[in-house]
Amino acid sequence: MTTEPDPFDELSLDDDFVAGGVKEPTADERIAKTRRIASSNDRLRASGEISDGSGKPRFHAARKSAPWIAIGAAVAAVIIVVVLIVR
Repeated sequence: MTTEPDPFDELSLDDDFVAGGVKEPTADERIAKTRRIASSNDRLRASGEISDGSGKPRFHAARKSAPWIAIGAAVAAVIIVVVLIVR
C-alpha cells in the first residue's frame, strides 16, 4: 500500500467534462461515409484510375533483396579469405 495521494481524487466527471470529450460519429454516419468511399472507389475503378490488380506483376521482395544477399556473401567470403591469409 502506498502513502501517496490518489491523483484522481480531484477529478470530477461532471456534465462539462463529458460534453468536452471527443464526439464520435454515429453508426449511421460511419455507414454513410463508408458507402460514399465505396461508391467513389467503384467510380474510379470503372474509369480505370484504380486497378483491380489483374494483369499487374506481383511484388517480389526476394528479387529486391537477392543482390544484397549475394553482395553480403561475397564480402563475407573475402573477409574470411583475408583472415586466413593474414593468420
